[in-house]
Amino acid sequence: MTNESWIMFDKDGTLIHFDKSWVKIGIQLVEAVCDYFHIDDRNAVKADLGIVNDAFTPGSIMASGTLDEMIAVFNQYAKQDTTRFTQQKSQALIDTREPEVEFIDGVIATLKELKSAGYRLGILTSDNRTGMEYFFERTQLQHLFDSVISTNGDNFEKPDPRILEPLWNQGVKGEHLIIVGDTDNDMKTGKNAQARYTVGVRTGLGNQAKFDDADIVLKDVTALPKFLLKATH
Repeated sequence: MTNESWIMFDKDGTLIHFDKSWVKIGIQLVEAVCDYFHIDDRNAVKADLGIVNDAFTPGSIMASGTLDEMIAVFNQYAKQDTTRFTQQKSQALIDTREPEVEFIDGVIATLKELKSAGYRLGILTSDNRTGMEYFFERTQLQHLFDSVISTNGDNFEKPDPRILEPLWNQGVKGEHLIIVGDTDNDMKTGKNAQARYTVGVRTGLGNQAKFDDADIVLKDVTALPKFLLKATH
């Protein structure tokens, strides 16, 4: 059992500037599904998913939804189950993408400050294992994180609290958790996990998020230590 405080950070848009390679592979996935299932009205599919002018509309399925939500749209237009193809194609695209890694100003210093203050730090990301390996290869910051939870095609996805199973197995409880992210989906994950605090940040996609499920909304991760200092005293 443990009573340590864990801070689980989303990666893209929270620790680093939003990785535009996600937009590229997202659009490639939609095109591939439409081709494979002979969906003629792909413009309607893109509109329902939230793709406009090769960009993701804030609050749309593409911007902050789940793969299951995408599949539901595909199924509607294909008039058949697209799950298997979509999951496999999505994973293949993720495995071959070239991530962009640019930290938001002040984030690295903040992570070091929180680590020195005794917090256990982790990453909770929709990226896969390959993407995380690339991230750490580029940044050499493995030593700062005590847990890395990524989506690998066969695992649970945000906002399902079972995605945090590696922590639950260590005896971590929701009351030990602080979830930090830039999307409403991150906030739902925190609420579903009964996290002590669910923290939204106005970076990445956070400028468009509603953050209805957030306990606090900060300008960025660098404001987190000050908030935690006040919240714990």
